[in-house]
Amino acid sequence: MRIGDSYYLAADGAVAAKPYVLLRQALERSSKVAVAKYAWHNRERLGLLRIKDDALVLHSLKWPDEVRSPESLVLKPVPVDDEEIQAAIDRMEAIGR
Repeated sequence: MRIGDSYYLAADGAVAAKPYVLLRQALERSSKVAVAKYAWHNRERLGLLRIKDDALVLHSLKWPDEVRSPESLVLKPVPVDDEEIQAAIDRMEAIGR
């Protein structure tokens, strides 16, 4: 599994305030994280809950088949000569001024 996007969570109203604070303080005091099931775009997902400052943060977890392999990004060899590389460097330096 890999960690994906992160989201700050908030209690939705007064009824949810106590469970939110209870979970946050229990995780903080135990120095642990929690694995949670949540719904996202009509699909059940797994996430990791942790404490950041005084808030709960949900990190989405991605299954290996949801993460693109770096091998799929490799390009076929393309000939590039030193003059082209130097021209690109010159252009970057000119833009950065």
